[in-house]
Amino acid sequence: LQALRPEVLLEHILERSRQDAPPRLQQLAAGLRAFCRFLCVTGRSRADLSSAIPRIGSPRRSGLPDYLLPEELKQLLDSIDTRRPTGLRNYAILLCLARLGLRAGEVAHLTLDHMDWRAGVVRLSAGKGRRERELPLPKDLGQALANHLRRHPTGNGSRHLFCALRGDRAALSPAAISMLSRRALQAAGIGAARPGAHLLRRTVASHLVLQGVPLKAVADLLGHRSLNTTRIYAHVNHAMLLEAAR
Repeated sequence: LQALRPEVLLEHILERSRQDAPPRLQQLAAGLRAFCRFLCVTGRSRADLSSAIPRIGSPRRSGLPDYLLPEELKQLLDSIDTRRPTGLRNYAILLCLARLGLRAGEVAHLTLDHMDWRAGVVRLSAGKGRRERELPLPKDLGQALANHLRRHPTGNGSRHLFCALRGDRAALSPAAISMLSRRALQAAGIGAARPGAHLLRRTVASHLVLQGVPLKAVADLLGHRSLNTTRIYAHVNHAMLLEAAR
């Protein structure tokens, strides 16, 4: 194991790629990375070789976007009927996803304590394996949250921003946030390969990269611990890739 070299790992991946499908290769690569980190931490190898194992791409789904175009995002938001109580709540939820790129779980766990209205920021507490983040509160999102809370203030001792509007007024779960997002996309007539809350998160990241925002800033907004996670969005900005190549 002390003599293990990056070339050996690469040759193994290439050999397996001749017979294994991408999903199986992805599992193999993930297992090898974990094994390499284990060898390094326990002193069985002189260096961490996990970075030598390439990421395995998945076959693209043709004809279905991985993020919404600006006009599609506008179509989605315009389709919400904010004259209805559920519409006010759902519109605020979708803006949390579409403006801040929050995860479904982060939206579900938002409370009044996360909001600093005077400073105009949202302070997210650190979850498991994640770090605290302070995000700007866009004007349209702040207004949507205020409209929702005026119509349906938190009650029963709960400080959650998004609750069921009937029954026990329990806080919405992450699964409910995702289901709500899927239904809104379907009702707006927007087709996507993977509809749901995460599609809006990918949309935020892709639009920022297209506008030339550095990947590090996008990673900070999304709460990615590793910049490698954010690099998947680089493909949407070919001009940036050309500049990086030069």
